Amino acid sequence: MTPPPEQVLEVTALTRLIKGQLEENFSRVWVKGEVSNLRKQSSGHIYFSLKDTGSQLPCALFARDAVRQSFELQDGMEVLLLGDVSVFEPHGRYQLIAKIVIQSGEGRLQLDYERLKRKLDAEGIFDTEHKKPLPTLPQKIAVITSPTGAAVRDFLHILRRRTFAGEVVIFPARVQGKGAANEVAAMLEHAVASKGFDLIVITRGGGSIEDLWVFNEEALARAVAACPLPVISAIGHEIDTVLTDYAADKRAETPSGAAELISSLYIEARSRCEDAESDLYAWVKGYLNDQHSQLRDLSAQMRIIAPDRRVQHISMRIDEMESRLSSNLAHRITTEQQALSKYAQRIVEQHPKTRIGIAYQHLKDFSRRLESAKILIASRTGEKLQSLQHRLENGSLQATLRRGYVMIKNSDGIIIDRVSLAQKEPQLKALFQDGEIALKNDK
Repeated sequence: MTPPPEQVLEVTALTRLIKGQLEENFSRVWVKGEVSNLRKQSSGHIYFSLKDTGSQLPCALFARDAVRQSFELQDGMEVLLLGDVSVFEPHGRYQLIAKIVIQSGEGRLQLDYERLKRKLDAEGIFDTEHKKPLPTLPQKIAVITSPTGAAVRDFLHILRRRTFAGEVVIFPARVQGKGAANEVAAMLEHAVASKGFDLIVITRGGGSIEDLWVFNEEALARAVAACPLPVISAIGHEIDTVLTDYAADKRAETPSGAAELISSLYIEARSRCEDAESDLYAWVKGYLNDQHSQLRDLSAQMRIIAPDRRVQHISMRIDEMESRLSSNLAHRITTEQQALSKYAQRIVEQHPKTRIGIAYQHLKDFSRRLESAKILIASRTGEKLQSLQHRLENGSLQATLRRGYVMIKNSDGIIIDRVSLAQKEPQLKALFQDGEIALKNDK
């Protein structure tokens, strides 16, 4: 009955053999059951048993995987686990090392979600190189949502509060239930065909995975990814993630988050425009100063050059040369009559006085064109300055007060912009568009 020594295994060796067999053959298995004996360690690890009517299975959910779950485990909860079977060698006990925990009622939908997500991701539908940049200053936005839901009210409230000046058009669609995905896709196509829109927002409030399943349907995810306009997906709460979030060009955590993102782009663009306006005004002012300086220099040069006097001097020299030529021709008329005729013809054709007259006419034309250009530039520049002045007046403090705003100051004239500062002042002043009144601070 004594076995040969080579057939005898130590406990650790046998345990490791069993561990290897289990881990090789029971990797990535799905198990369904009820949570019991739940223990949460300070390290973040969670230990519990998964049981049904016939058996119990020890389970462990380590901290790095526990923090990724969307809900908190509790005793008595029906769950679906994905994990690897392993053996805890010191006790010789097998257990399931859980990686993903899904509430049982959501299990089938979550599996479908993961399968479809992997499929579309493999096709490149979610690749970042396909994402279109959001417009810097959207002027017209299409919002696809239920017109009676809280999501659209929150979205519009945030835009109004942050003084968004663009146009928002609601494209009504059901966001829950059978056929809702087709309605959302149809509204998406309708918004693209309507022309004039810079951005499309698809949004709804939070809910269960069943409520949000419309936005996990494959046809809608593909329609969002293929949309030629930039699309923001703002579905549910921060912890909710649907396939349209991955297919869209930008995901907003909530409907309010989408409104804050859009208005932030608008505010930033408006600030840049105001800076550009200030720079343009400074550049125009500097340009006009340079032009006036150049005009003064040109006028001084014209006075120094004095072209009229130079023309007169040249004319006098021509007259003198003509007289000398005539005298010489008279002396040689008898002997060189034929040559004189040839020279006379050439002088008529190439007469300097004629050429100077043409040049003088060109000079007058240039002077007239220069004067016209000066008047035109001054007129256009004046119009630009008037336009800029009007825009500056619209952005002034007095214009702001006329729109209903009030400025609060203390007795020293310092602006009070916080409640904490106002509470420290015994006497305040309120500046309206037509004057100011004193305010008594009763705290």
